[in-house]
Amino acid sequence: MQSQVSLLFKEHVAVLHHLEHTDPSFHATLQVTLPKALLLAAASEFETRACAHLIGYVKSKTSDPKIAVLVDRQVVERKYHTWFDWRRRNANGFWAFFGDEFKTKMKKKLQEDESLTEGLKAFLEIGDLRNQLVHNDYAKFTLEKTLEEIHELYLNGGRFVESLPKILDETY
Repeated sequence: MQSQVSLLFKEHVAVLHHLEHTDPSFHATLQVTLPKALLLAAASEFETRACAHLIGYVKSKTSDPKIAVLVDRQVVERKYHTWFDWRRRNANGFWAFFGDEFKTKMKKKLQEDESLTEGLKAFLEIGDLRNQLVHNDYAKFTLEKTLEEIHELYLNGGRFVESLPKILDETY
């Protein structure tokens, strides 16, 4: 099943293709605005999925529902933006939430797993670009990525998001 972001991408491509021949002026305008919309959709989906994975992990490790509520209220709800160093595109702070040993093991795992590293880089780039877009005057912000490039980042970053449950659950 295709994700909503990928469906949105296909719709945007179809609109651009149509306008390329019927209205070049609108085509040029949408080539600037549609990548921004896709970027926001991708970042929003990543946040929703990452938060759900973390809560799912906590629920799988305890039978006490109060612990999941505590984590949701104090770690997840309105706190996702603090999990990663978006500007530096770094996840070390996130790994450290689970202890220094886990952080060390994740650094090693990332050195050994190029696919996971590339997924993490794309995930962090989506988050960083999203922050730049929304905090630096959306209308004036110049996104130096095409619609296709944003979709490619989304697909690569999605591999990292999907790996989160396994990463959190693995015993090293």
